[in-house]
Amino acid sequence: MSDILYGPRFDRLGRDSVILNAQARRHEARAVQGPLSIKHVVCGEASWRIGAQRFTVDADTALVLARDEIYDMELQAAEPVETLVVFFSHEIEADACSSRLARLDRLLDDPSLRPHELLAVTRRLWPSRRFCRPLDELRALAQADTTGPEAELRLRSLLDLMLDLISEVRSERERIAAARPGTRAELHRRVLAGKAWLDEHYALPFSLAEAARAACLAPHHFHRSFKAVLRRTPFAHVSERRLLKARRLLLQGAASVTEACLAVGYESLPSFSRQFRRRFGAAPGTLLR
Repeated sequence: MSDILYGPRFDRLGRDSVILNAQARRHEARAVQGPLSIKHVVCGEASWRIGAQRFTVDADTALVLARDEIYDMELQAAEPVETLVVFFSHEIEADACSSRLARLDRLLDDPSLRPHELLAVTRRLWPSRRFCRPLDELRALAQADTTGPEAELRLRSLLDLMLDLISEVRSERERIAAARPGTRAELHRRVLAGKAWLDEHYALPFSLAEAARAACLAPHHFHRSFKAVLRRTPFAHVSERRLLKARRLLLQGAASVTEACLAVGYESLPSFSRQFRRRFGAAPGTLLR
């Protein structure tokens, strides 16, 4: 039976589950190939890169990486950045995947069956609010160095929420207007590549053409497919990303209203304030500490 360990126990990755909660101003890791994991940043920002794609994770996002995915990680900031990374043991991943994803008759024949469908949820940022409770609980357990049944229960709760994403990915693919499953999967992958570009460049003037180029699709095709997959337009996605980032800056006391407005890509303060109030039900100035 695998254990749950805290701290940088990289020698035990895969054999045991490892919860790493740390603060640093600078850190980098190159060509890491690890077990199934979820990356979250409690305060500040850190970046993970998979191939040519970069994913900047903050308090509003989380990044799920499948087993054996190769990635780089980089953190560089003036103030300490607090990260929370959960690595799952191969044993607990296989057990959960078999229970949740395998058909019952196949499970009875081979209870160790491990589907590889978690690859479908990688290479994208997910809203961290979907995982906030188990992540907060695991962070508290890590800080108290608590092991035992409680820690395993929280770990399995988090993994269960991550497996829920597979059903969502299946639904996203089914909404794409293509007859062949392979075509839908490829279009889905391209849409997510465009989404990753938008996530990294949200503070720049919006460019459908640039996002479509990153997705290797014509602009109209990208716009239509993006809306089908994510149920909102690329511009609406960027607007949401901007407003969430502005709210985070204001809550952390890291910027004035005007500074937050400009930092996330708005050129008009009245327009920013109006959209902020519409999204969160309050003027941005009310969030200043």
